Amino acid sequence: MSLSRRQFLRTAGRLAGGGLVLGGVGLGGFLAWRQPRRQTWRARAVEDAGRPERLTRPRRVVVIGGGLAGMTAATELAARGFEVTLLERASQLGGKLTGWPLELPAALGGQVVMEHGFHGFFRQYYNLGELLAAAGVGADLQPLGGYPVLRPDRPAEVFGGTSSVFPLNLLQVAARSPSLHWSEFLGDAPGLLELTRYREAETFARFDGLSFADFVREERIRGGIVDAVLRPFGKTTLNALERLSAAEALRFFHFYFMGNPEGLGFSCLGRDVVTAVIAPLERRMVSLGVTVRRGALARHLVREGDRVVGVALEGNQGAEGPRATVPAAAVPARGWLTVDTAEGPVFVGRQGGGFRALDGRCTHMGCAVAAVEEGFLCPCHAGRYDAAGRPIAGPPVRPLAALPVHVAGGADVAGAVAGAVAVAVGGTAPAAEEVLPCDACVVACEVRGLQRLMRLSDLGPAQASLGRAVARMGEADPYAVVRFWFDRPVLQDRAPFYTVGGYDYTDAIAVYSAFQQPFIDWARGWAGGGAVIETHAYAIRPERQGALTRYRDALLAELRRAFPELREARVLHEEAMAQDNFTRFAPGDYASRPATATPLANLFLAGDHVRLPVPAFLMEAAVVSGRLAVNEILWREGLREIPIGTVPLTGPLA
Repeated sequence: MSLSRRQFLRTAGRLAGGGLVLGGVGLGGFLAWRQPRRQTWRARAVEDAGRPERLTRPRRVVVIGGGLAGMTAATELAARGFEVTLLERASQLGGKLTGWPLELPAALGGQVVMEHGFHGFFRQYYNLGELLAAAGVGADLQPLGGYPVLRPDRPAEVFGGTSSVFPLNLLQVAARSPSLHWSEFLGDAPGLLELTRYREAETFARFDGLSFADFVREERIRGGIVDAVLRPFGKTTLNALERLSAAEALRFFHFYFMGNPEGLGFSCLGRDVVTAVIAPLERRMVSLGVTVRRGALARHLVREGDRVVGVALEGNQGAEGPRATVPAAAVPARGWLTVDTAEGPVFVGRQGGGFRALDGRCTHMGCAVAAVEEGFLCPCHAGRYDAAGRPIAGPPVRPLAALPVHVAGGADVAGAVAGAVAVAVGGTAPAAEEVLPCDACVVACEVRGLQRLMRLSDLGPAQASLGRAVARMGEADPYAVVRFWFDRPVLQDRAPFYTVGGYDYTDAIAVYSAFQQPFIDWARGWAGGGAVIETHAYAIRPERQGALTRYRDALLAELRRAFPELREARVLHEEAMAQDNFTRFAPGDYASRPATATPLANLFLAGDHVRLPVPAFLMEAAVVSGRLAVNEILWREGLREIPIGTVPLTGPLA
């Protein structure tokens, strides 16, 4: 909430009457002046109030990527009169926010929706909040009373519910916490002061070359706040603290804690994310005239001079798929030979007297699938294919693409002698392209998709700057999500969600049967009570990475330790997935991170990997980036820009 000087002095006076003295009126006035307040950011200082809202001439925009950033850009542009086509390679919209139907036995609830993981909707997500409100999303957002942190052999500590007045909010946290002792807290104060001094240019100049783990050591922050706050909350960036830029971590804590005027309050979804969020957003887009094309993979950009004039689509995923050449003798008589290529895995096998090949990119969202005994498995979203590459479970709806195969040297495949020739896969001429013409293009796909698109596009003179900057970007260490159905309930006083510290793998626990339907009803209806619980492992360290079963076993063992009432519980069902598609925020990345505008006059980038001029993270960063791309297009068309709501740009003691 916004706090006036009078409100602050009244609050300070009441607390002083209770025994807490803040100091004189001068100090009170200074602190009132430095209270975090919601702000409005505009890209250009020139007032644009006289500009019109809508287009008066036709303009076509292609938006590549159907996650939050792409949906934001498409929605806002269509609302201003642009003709928008949104391309999404998956069979549904939402990107990392999406979900997909899951068929369970009737005893476990029948069809439910599986998601990428738990999502918290924080009160300072101003731009996301406006997007959701315009789409009629609201009834399914359920406020949670606090933000508990759970560690081994300690009671949960609940953050939030304190005063929103700085610095009383911090002092109350320290006073309430059983693990934050005043002596340690005061000893850490010099280092902790940096958390209140965020200022983008200075912060990144000083600390971007340093990891957050090194920052904590060098600033001599040693007290309980490291284990109780900095480490568990820092990992929610989905970056390991040893590989997370200290400047990015300071920006993160500024956005969620020190510079946040709303307090540490957030909401969860009472129904699945597809029903509650994605479907309403899509309905609004379509009502505004957006053309949504699912299963459409952008192959490359078509450029003329310094402008993008079209987007070429890959009509058949296999027509220009990964190319590989292998000795025929290496292809097994049964099963598949896996060949890793720059475009993803290729599977080569024998068929009759010849050979066959499948593109190893999952047709759901392009993740690399693995050959397993019964066929193929996509570890990202538990998609399964049979031995012929046909989808049998999970979100994929299209089979793995068959790749053209021929024998090197022109020999007939059916007559090839094993070992005498090489088998070439995907070596045919490209199929005819479909090109969508455009007056502007917004690329809002994740890092890997952006890199692929830039690599396959002729960027001209922009290759030296934009191409190099995009190539330098990276993804964080992999993360895993496992959801378990148990045959007994958890304790009644369990919170719906915990941030977790002190375990090898577990970083969060969400009790879905405590807050989301249909899991609430299923758990109540199970004989004796049941529970549906999701566990998260963020930024899994290299030495702990491995097969999906390794993550599942570790997360289950740690969950039984964290929730002792589940030690003897039987697992009725589970869904596991592992991905590595979250943005990397490593030391040194900031300097080369691309911004919204690019050297090509009408090409713009969106996504949480884009450099933002305001503090934002996760879902809010994606929405802000989409609005920034829209504003660049609006400005070039002479239209009024969209104001960006933000927390303060600097820390209270900057």
